[in-house]
Amino acid sequence: MPFRKASWQFAALAALAISLVYTGSPQAQTVQNPRRIAEGPVGQLLVTDRQFGAVVAVDMDSLEPIWSFPLPQEGNPFGLATWNRLVFVGNTETRNVEVYQIQGAQADKIKVTFKYNLGDTPEGEVGPIGNPISIAVDRKHQLVFVLDGFAKKINVFDRKGAFAYAFEPRGGDDTLLSPVALAVDETRREVLVADYGDPSGGFSARKPARILIYDYDGNWLAQIDGSDSFGGSFLFARVQGMATSADGRIFAADPLGGRILVLDRNSGALLEVLGTQGQEPGQLMLPLDVFFDERTGDLYVSNNQGARRVEVLRGAGRSR
Repeated sequence: MPFRKASWQFAALAALAISLVYTGSPQAQTVQNPRRIAEGPVGQLLVTDRQFGAVVAVDMDSLEPIWSFPLPQEGNPFGLATWNRLVFVGNTETRNVEVYQIQGAQADKIKVTFKYNLGDTPEGEVGPIGNPISIAVDRKHQLVFVLDGFAKKINVFDRKGAFAYAFEPRGGDDTLLSPVALAVDETRREVLVADYGDPSGGFSARKPARILIYDYDGNWLAQIDGSDSFGGSFLFARVQGMATSADGRIFAADPLGGRILVLDRNSGALLEVLGTQGQEPGQLMLPLDVFFDERTGDLYVSNNQGARRVEVLRGAGRSR
């Protein structure tokens, strides 16, 4: 049951949230437990880091952290998305999607201010989203999609943060096992959900992973199965964060394989496998999310093991 923080805790939280002003330097920042990744201010990426309870900004060229801001009091950031200067952070501790505004661009001039929680949850109260582990924004149609991994449903909000509707994503067999991430395709007005499958086993899982595809009304359209898709071959055992391209490709992080899969939206065919598994810089070990820069073809990946940082596959996402 949601509970209200004590009044003194609420006041402390509000005061802290309103006065978030940080100065940073690359030497003072780090990334230890990167989860979701999203576009930040010009030339920067934002990453949720659960170890430090913070959002970390990483330079897109050097891949070095340059500034960060911790979530106020008991923050446990997971889901992440951006909309111009607004940052949407899924806080699994407060069960809210907290919205922050960024001002400035240089590390020593960044100011981050808490604005509101999505929905009508007052500041300082625990919200209704049990586990906000993935967030996607459709800027063209002005919608924010939030995956609640606990309730196994998708909540949809408008640009101002008001709740619009929700739906429970299910596959062609009317089941949903373990949804872990979502992405949106603005061109096709589609929502993609990564269903982790049966989490009890690895490659031997009886219920393999799959990618489920819906229209914006929550109607099931198609799915890409992790196994038995192509003559019984095993395509992927698990799947995590995804990104889409304008030409209909899906970039999906395969954590167990330490790679990025490039899939065709229409046929489900595997077009390409990107990255090599390993713990050295430039290699992938337990990748959890991917950001595709349509302008450059670069793919940025949150690497959760080994180097524990953001990696980049330069130009790897360009159409062949």
